[in-house]
Amino acid sequence: MASTVPKTPTAAPALLHSAHKEETSTRHYSDELVTGHIYAKHRDDDTTKIDLPSYISVIENILTTSHRITDNIHRGTEGRLVYSDDTLRSNVVIDPPLCTLHRINSELSCKAPGITKAHETTLEIFDILTNYPWEAKAALTLLAFTSDYGDLWHLYHYSMTDPLAKSLAIIKRVASLKKHLDSFPYQQVLLNPSSLIRSCLQAIKYMNQIREFSKYDVKELPELPSALRQIPLITYWVIHTIVASKIHLSSYLSETENQPQRYLNDLSDKIANVLNELEKHLNAIREQHAEVDLFRWLVDHIEHYHTDITLVVSKLLSGKTETNPLIDGSTLREVSVQESLSGKNVILVISELNISNDDIEALHHVYERLKTDHKTYEIVWIPIIPASYHAEDLKRYEYLRSIMKWHSIPFTTKIAGMRYMEERWQLREDPLVVVLNSQSKVVFRNAIHLIRVWGNEAIDFTHDRSKSLLRRNWPDSTLVKFTHQPRLQNWIKQEKSILFYGGRNPAWIQQFEERVEILKNDPFIIEGSSFEIVRIGKDVKGEDDPTLMSRFWNTQWGYFVVKSQLIGSSASETTEDILRLISYQNEDGWVVLTVGSAPVLVGRGVLILRLLEEFPKWKQSLRLKAFPDAFREYFNELALKSHQCDRVILPGFSGWIPMTINCPECPRFMETGISFKCCHGGAHM
Repeated sequence: MASTVPKTPTAAPALLHSAHKEETSTRHYSDELVTGHIYAKHRDDDTTKIDLPSYISVIENILTTSHRITDNIHRGTEGRLVYSDDTLRSNVVIDPPLCTLHRINSELSCKAPGITKAHETTLEIFDILTNYPWEAKAALTLLAFTSDYGDLWHLYHYSMTDPLAKSLAIIKRVASLKKHLDSFPYQQVLLNPSSLIRSCLQAIKYMNQIREFSKYDVKELPELPSALRQIPLITYWVIHTIVASKIHLSSYLSETENQPQRYLNDLSDKIANVLNELEKHLNAIREQHAEVDLFRWLVDHIEHYHTDITLVVSKLLSGKTETNPLIDGSTLREVSVQESLSGKNVILVISELNISNDDIEALHHVYERLKTDHKTYEIVWIPIIPASYHAEDLKRYEYLRSIMKWHSIPFTTKIAGMRYMEERWQLREDPLVVVLNSQSKVVFRNAIHLIRVWGNEAIDFTHDRSKSLLRRNWPDSTLVKFTHQPRLQNWIKQEKSILFYGGRNPAWIQQFEERVEILKNDPFIIEGSSFEIVRIGKDVKGEDDPTLMSRFWNTQWGYFVVKSQLIGSSASETTEDILRLISYQNEDGWVVLTVGSAPVLVGRGVLILRLLEEFPKWKQSLRLKAFPDAFREYFNELALKSHQCDRVILPGFSGWIPMTINCPECPRFMETGISFKCCHGGAHM
């Protein structure tokens, strides 16, 4: 069946009499053609509602009891049925529209076999039931059918002992129907578990279940609109099948021509497709609804009514109160969530399989420190694996799990609480490290930045600890560890002027170093205004290290994000200097001037070179001022005369990120843009 319904035509297509009278295939009745007939006169009208679950219950009771009677006939035990107390106590009550049912039964009676007549009759029934909802149309048609069918077997059942029932059974020619019980068409229409009539009842049940979900927001159940659009077309085929079945049943009673076997087979295929389509929609809706329920549960029990960590982790992973065992990386044995996490503070490391070696190494240091000094903590790795994973993904997972000493979840592409992690914890491409206490209260939303900047010093990952770390001079946390200069700590203790420098362009680096050498040989510098330079980005061998620089910029970003989150992102509250440095990430060069570890300025490479070239213009000020003051004063003069836009491109970090940022060069807010990127399923470039 087509997955979409065409737009409503302005006029109904011509009726199908143009088809050859002997044609009995449903494939000539396309979805477009059928919906054209339906929408020519009918809309989703619920003016007259019915208690659909009760109607379904009554219909099912009639069919079940009738089947028991015919089953007894098959087995040759035609005595009185014995009913259970539950059956007799059934208190289902309906108030059926009797006149409407009579009109439907009239339409169902004494029709010629074939698809054309069934189609015409179906449209007539649609006209009778104009004011009813779609699924109610189907249910009332099936009720009309089953009331007549049940009446036949009810009369037969009592005809052995009740003269009135016997006379009525003779009039209705029930004996003729009995002769065909063993025939394949009768079984196909009525008696098989997947018979046409049973399938119609099941379709009505499915439609009712789908309709019950319509009280929810379609934004939370995106499958629902598609399913609801299918209901008018499905209603048509359900009623069409009921009509064809009644015509076939009547042919047994009147001993006239039966429905063609090919037509019945086509209807069996059609109604099977209908059920399959409904099941797909319903399963998807149920899955989305379960996701909504789980999302709300997680919001309540993580953010409001704090709950035992073992229950929250289980629900987050599987949506159930119990989940698959975790794998203990230190012993490689499986351990239950209850056994491993009960009473513990839990650090959830949520990442794709491309988590960097730097992050894994940093987590290893944290793990070793926790095992030594903080035994109330456990780390759990939750890998995010694509549904369409490849063999290489499985190998990568196995490798990562083998080098992680903490707990991991088994290989899976389905994390039940994915929506919660994406919407409430803002999980993106970058790893997310969430710290929760033993009652599932979030201690720190994304500690990956703390770990990247301060490593073990960030433990116990509280806001108070983080604020304490932020009170240090930021170069201590973000610059010093990225150089292999052995005398740096002594220079810092001596509070010497230090120029930390780096850049993408080797030519700029060379020019900077040459200009510095000229300055250092100048008498004004030799006489007491000395300074030191420290290159950022070289390994212990003195060679450029791209990996080191990648970690360097992640650290700058981590510091900025943590400080913005805890202190605020406005210029008066956050570190302008580090944001300025970040904005120079793609520049030819940059310099950070400090006195000891205290920051003095951060400068763009082009201005720094100009400042060094124009040293003769400002060196006289060194007679009255210290080197860092004179350097900063002349730099500010140059900055006022130049104009260059600053750009900051925020990476796809998980967790909280600032939505507004003050320009590090002026008091204005930086303009916000939106960029999109697609790597077409390949590696990120």
